[in-house]
Amino acid sequence: MTEQLPHQGPEKGSCEGNTDKCGRHDCPLFGTLLKPNKDGKRRIRGCGDPVARGKRARTKGKRAQRKVANKLGIPTGIDGGNEETWRSSLRIEVKQGKQVQAAVTAFRRTRDQSELARPIGDNRPFMGVVVHDNLEVCLVALDDIEDVAAAVLGLDK
Repeated sequence: MTEQLPHQGPEKGSCEGNTDKCGRHDCPLFGTLLKPNKDGKRRIRGCGDPVARGKRARTKGKRAQRKVANKLGIPTGIDGGNEETWRSSLRIEVKQGKQVQAAVTAFRRTRDQSELARPIGDNRPFMGVVVHDNLEVCLVALDDIEDVAAAVLGLDK
């Protein structure tokens, strides 16, 4: 009879990130080690050193860019995430994360205010407009962009 080894789980250990520049107070973390980065170091999920934070920011940004391109039906080419390579008649810049929190909050507040005042049976799409220093900016949810564009242009959809 052959002896069966117990299930081997993922390899665990201490984070190998740069502890001097880590933004976490509990550094180095202990847990499941991820694959080595380009620098050859294995980190724990949530590592706070600059290399790990940069990689997470880039990954999240690329994911947001791909999502926007898919919603707008824009062919993205091989890379898929870089807006400069998109084959579109628009110049588009996608931002994600903490830097756009104020704009998203403004959009949600204006939309919620409009919803509270909306009469029963009013099915017009919502477009928020914010004004600062004589610059008027439209805020539209991508899911509503076709309806808003048709309404702005006076087209029946």
